[in-house]
Amino acid sequence: MSRLFKGMERIEEARERLTGLSFMAGVFVGKPNFDLLLPPEESAEEKQLGEEYCQKIEAFLRRHVDPEEIERTAKIPDAVLKGLFELGAFAMKIPKAYGGLEFSHKNYGRVLTLMASWSNILSLTVAVPQSIGIAMPILLFGNEDQKKKYLPRVAREEISAFALTESNTGSDAANVQTEAVLDPTGSHFLVNGEKLWCTNGPIASMVTLIARVPAKKENVEGRTVWTPVPEGKGAEEKVQTAFILEMNAPGVIIRQRCQFEGCRGIENAHMTFTDVRVPADNVIGEIGKGLKYALTILNVGRAISIPAICLGMAKQAWQPTLDRANTRITFQKPIGQRQTQMVRTGRMAADLFAMEALSSLVWHMADQKAYDIRMEAAIAKIACSEKAIQFLRDAQIIFGGIGYETAESKGVRGEPAFIMEQLVRDAEMYRIGEGATDILRPFVAREALNPHLERAKKYLDETVSRDERADEFVTLVKEYLPRYFDLWKQTPLPRHVERRHPKVRKYLVYAERASRRLARAVLYILARYREALRDDQGRQNRIEAVGEEILTIAATALYAESQHRITGDGRVWELADEVFDTARKRIDQLLPEIIYNDDKATAALGRQALLGHYPSLNRGVIQRGLKDYVPKKKREDTDT
Repeated sequence: MSRLFKGMERIEEARERLTGLSFMAGVFVGKPNFDLLLPPEESAEEKQLGEEYCQKIEAFLRRHVDPEEIERTAKIPDAVLKGLFELGAFAMKIPKAYGGLEFSHKNYGRVLTLMASWSNILSLTVAVPQSIGIAMPILLFGNEDQKKKYLPRVAREEISAFALTESNTGSDAANVQTEAVLDPTGSHFLVNGEKLWCTNGPIASMVTLIARVPAKKENVEGRTVWTPVPEGKGAEEKVQTAFILEMNAPGVIIRQRCQFEGCRGIENAHMTFTDVRVPADNVIGEIGKGLKYALTILNVGRAISIPAICLGMAKQAWQPTLDRANTRITFQKPIGQRQTQMVRTGRMAADLFAMEALSSLVWHMADQKAYDIRMEAAIAKIACSEKAIQFLRDAQIIFGGIGYETAESKGVRGEPAFIMEQLVRDAEMYRIGEGATDILRPFVAREALNPHLERAKKYLDETVSRDERADEFVTLVKEYLPRYFDLWKQTPLPRHVERRHPKVRKYLVYAERASRRLARAVLYILARYREALRDDQGRQNRIEAVGEEILTIAATALYAESQHRITGDGRVWELADEVFDTARKRIDQLLPEIIYNDDKATAALGRQALLGHYPSLNRGVIQRGLKDYVPKKKREDTDT
């Protein structure tokens, strides 16, 4: 394999190849299969089940949950968590056989959206155990004994968490340093290390722990497997492995409950492990598969929870923003009647519609077991988190100064104590959590380029001789030239009821053409830049961004048609048209920039800045570097 995406080699080794149906895989090679966006419709019974449960949750939230108290005290009351357990809110994704509700992904998303519209902190606290906590890794990779022992506990009484990140390991999940060494008896592992930013850590009874295990390779029934070695003696490598860790085990210490700009009610831990004994029976799946499991869990989790929470937060702000725009008078006129704010509100309405269309589509696709939605999930997470941040900042602008003031301060004067500034603060976390935007974009690009990388790996291999590379180049040209010319031919859209609507056809015809343009651009830059693409994140980001807009166009078209057909309200096309026009303009701007851009010059400027070549930029202020902000006591301890 070529060394494209330098620095991600270990993640590349753990990465699973696409094994199921993927709409985006077709988009990036110029052959989008729109049939994949039309899986069997949700049954009336399933939808009713979700709606009835949402009514129960809404009644509970209105009666028992005070979001302002959670923000003020930075704590979710124990009574609230207990009530949610009694309602089964922590068991939505757990099968009924283990005490859960066994909801579809779509119903799970509905509930999280509703909860987030009341308190995004509470929605996050409920989502973490089911998206990335103990439940998912055990369901996906655990054995039956583990399922029987742990799933009923996390379904009805105990909170769980996911312990992956460390001080020097954020998005670079392959760099975990916490170790789990098999003891001489082979019955337990001794865990030493630390974990940071473990959401729900301070209140969790158990966590999914990712740690490195000293192991050696062995052949078992024709398969190469990693086997842990007692006390690490004779280990060939330290391989990442997943464990079930009981938080009451001796040696587990919560060092700190981390505090953030927003999301004040979340329980987030910095924890350390000193000779913590973990039974060998608590290994999840196979030794050495921990990174693979972690990436899989995050892929599944980010498809539902982050889009749902972002959608709920945006919807929470929507009606108060309209009320403010219609009642805030400036110069004898409501600001909502001024073109600047009408344009802003129109953009917000379209973005909210696009977020709902994308979320609903990806949740529904997640329920189809034959689909591989890792790219769709990443795109939904990127799009919804970024759109939510812009949406909430636009809302804050409409609110003006009162949107910058805290709800508590406004309440003192009897003003509506809407949490505008809190939502803006909280939203940033969802851009960062479960895969930051700047990490997920190259991830999607990697998947997009994979068919070409696999085919051209010999040509891209820097160890291959010049003659061999030349021969391979000729072979590739003969194979790819017909493909390239084929990308100029329009692929007819299959005939379906949904596509007979003239607007759906218009949107999808453009999406299909944009897909072919994107595929041609990808082939061109691969041929021209080859290894240089390894560090060219500008082009990688644009490849993802174009794919993101194509998915948004298709999702919005089909969602608008569905809403029109179900409700009879044709005004949804006004929203869809705005989404389409915005996406089309962005695609038309981005596609040429995949081939020609000035990123190199800007990056060179940044490189010079990082080397300290512009000292004038530090003049006129009290100059301090990052190390100057280390707490005084910490500096003194380091010096001694």
